Amino acid sequence: MKTPALPFLEPMFLVLLAVFIPLACALLAWSERRRRAGLDLLVHSRLMPQLLPGLRPWRRRLKHALAVAGTAMVLLALARPRWGYVEEESRATGVDIVVCLDVSRSMLAPDLKPSRLQRAKLAAYDLAGLAKGDRLALVAFAGTAFLQCPLALDPEAFRQSVNSLDTEVIPEAGTAMAEAIREARGGFSEDSGASRAIVVVTDGEDHEPGAIKEAQEARAAGIRVYTVAAGSAEGDLLRTTDPYGNPVFIRDERGNPVRSRLNEKLLREVAEAGNGFFVSLKDAQAMRTLYDRGVGTLPRGDFASGMMRRPRERYQWPLAVAMGLLLFELVFPEEPTPWRRRAPDAAGEGTGKEPT
Repeated sequence: MKTPALPFLEPMFLVLLAVFIPLACALLAWSERRRRAGLDLLVHSRLMPQLLPGLRPWRRRLKHALAVAGTAMVLLALARPRWGYVEEESRATGVDIVVCLDVSRSMLAPDLKPSRLQRAKLAAYDLAGLAKGDRLALVAFAGTAFLQCPLALDPEAFRQSVNSLDTEVIPEAGTAMAEAIREARGGFSEDSGASRAIVVVTDGEDHEPGAIKEAQEARAAGIRVYTVAAGSAEGDLLRTTDPYGNPVFIRDERGNPVRSRLNEKLLREVAEAGNGFFVSLKDAQAMRTLYDRGVGTLPRGDFASGMMRRPRERYQWPLAVAMGLLLFELVFPEEPTPWRRRAPDAAGEGTGKEPT
């Protein structure tokens, strides 16, 4: 089942909104008390209506409320609310890319901060941002492999599939890179006419043989295989958490803490066998290098058209309300207009009485 789209595209602005409203109300209340205290020092409250006939505290409070409400609606618009869907035809030229992402327990190693798995997921997000117009699919693998997200022109579905991955997705321990490449080959569409590429993101701790042979067979089928290293040669001790949330080391059958190290040699050999190349996530520009010098240079194919549901953004509504509130606050006078203040005088002149 496809995960529904989030109701806000930029939810961080909702946090700012939640902080802004009480803070603005508190500051305005404090400012009003200070202003009132200053007036009380100068004018006795009983004489204030005669000395300051145009003073209307409710008008000032209304202007403040309009300013706060208008700014709040601006923040709501920046959060980019969306509801409903629009059906649109999707047609593009691009490359078919299957990302194989390692979710074995060795990916919990923190030699790449915060962990190898989190950095691998961020790398997949980066690739989705670079591969505009390309079709993306996702294969998760550990002791076995399965197609988590099929090829589609829907980067949002790909990102949500990546986001759902953790080391509990596949209960079978191990790192079956050969099976991951084989599963990725089965995820391609033969009739698309687009170039095909497999991107394997892993620490290279392959517990089963055959990864190089699978890469060679992919190359023979016209598929490029690229490898992305998630880890370091020094490695780190594997940690997890106990049922109480405390960090604990993962230990082997002898009770010793397990240290996981990057197998760079294997990853380079797999990439060479697959007519691709190797990059490391220790390089901040690894995925841009992978796309600009590798996947993005492959011949592009014309994908068949289809209908795609896209969430409809509704930021225009709170933005329009914000503009109306702020404009009204700008033109609304804090004091009554002069002609309204002189209306009683004019009436007094008409009756021949002295104004009081």
